[in-house]
Amino acid sequence: MQQSQRRTGKLWLSVITALCGFPVILGISDALWLELLAIILFTSLVLLTATLMRRSSYVIILVLVVIGIAILPSVPEIPELRKAGHFVLVFGCLMPVLTLIRATAMSMPSVWQTQKRLAELPPMASASGLQLTAHILGGVLNIGTFALMSASMPQDADDDRRRIAAEAALRGMNSAVIWSPFFVSFAVGSAYLPAGFQTGAIMAGIVTASLFFFVNLLITAFAGGSFALIASLRPLAPIASRLAIIFICVIVIGYQFNLTALLAVIVSMPILCAVQILRRPETARQIQHHFSALQRSGGDEFVIISISMIIAALAADSPVLGSVLMTIFGEQPEVWMKVWMLPTIVWFCSLAGVHPVISSAPLLAFFAPMITPFDAIFVMQAHMIGWAAGTMTSFSSMSVVTVAEQFSLRPMRLAFGRNLFYSALLAIGGGGLWAGVYSLMAGQ
Repeated sequence: MQQSQRRTGKLWLSVITALCGFPVILGISDALWLELLAIILFTSLVLLTATLMRRSSYVIILVLVVIGIAILPSVPEIPELRKAGHFVLVFGCLMPVLTLIRATAMSMPSVWQTQKRLAELPPMASASGLQLTAHILGGVLNIGTFALMSASMPQDADDDRRRIAAEAALRGMNSAVIWSPFFVSFAVGSAYLPAGFQTGAIMAGIVTASLFFFVNLLITAFAGGSFALIASLRPLAPIASRLAIIFICVIVIGYQFNLTALLAVIVSMPILCAVQILRRPETARQIQHHFSALQRSGGDEFVIISISMIIAALAADSPVLGSVLMTIFGEQPEVWMKVWMLPTIVWFCSLAGVHPVISSAPLLAFFAPMITPFDAIFVMQAHMIGWAAGTMTSFSSMSVVTVAEQFSLRPMRLAFGRNLFYSALLAIGGGGLWAGVYSLMAGQ
């Protein structure tokens, strides 16, 4: 089959997979045949897309497979594979939605105005505004933030501008993990820690995120010679009202139907895109063209995310990491040590391609027993810092590979670029900060 035919097949298979998977991930239908059909379509889509990847992406896949073999306790059985398939179906629905968001945004005059204004700024001057905007949106929209941010970039943006904007978007969205309860990380932490920590952990997260942003601002100002926050926010004014509407809609739909942030984005954004098309019917053909072109191209990020999440689902109860931790820390390390080491270890593992969803669960299972709700505030904050830092730089994280695709960059370049320093500062510095605060408050 020629490459053009495979890309066309990828386009239609992705749409059909999303349509079949949608009622499954939302729990609208519990029909076994529909779930199996969706999983088969999803698997076929991954295999077809894998034939269209860049050579460098095969190296990433090989690394992920090696990691999977190392940490999986045994060969997965059919029920485990089915459970993992159901878990990753959400990505089969999410990726076309992200493409639709970007295609729709590319047709909007307000986005064109933002693109024009951003093009008039030096690349470094736009970074702070993009980071702050991505942070605010990311607290609710999660990964959907990146499609909106990439659409605001000028169409003719050079490589340097796209890289700086992509790094800023990553720092902004992923640092929202530190405080926002709308991320998977919050649910993972809640499953292991005693009740009563939530409010304290969110307040601590707001402090951490604020400090992280202002440190970023100081470093950027030092590199650029001046504070450019206000100037970098002005180009975003034309789309501010649209972003506010999206923000509110996702919150309302998520709350009304008791959906996670990711599912709320999948449900709400196609509706908002349809409303935009009804408001301006003349853009329908243009949106269809952009959607088709974007969905036919790329796909590396989809395969990487899928394999990474399948490994994460299968390795959730792996005893390998637990045994290693027992050897290193003993049976019951001090709480301040847990607070400092948890984000540091998660970040360090992410550099090798181990997604935080794989490393955090065993760490929490090991560190959580015998701690009080007060201790849990700090352990939870450490967990959220580690997750934020890890997903900011891991080449297997959904954030990195999605941003790479949206901004036309390579995942490895983002994973080991400038954000490597910022993520290390967040993990090691943030963990050390709260370990010190805990020691002072606990009198240790």
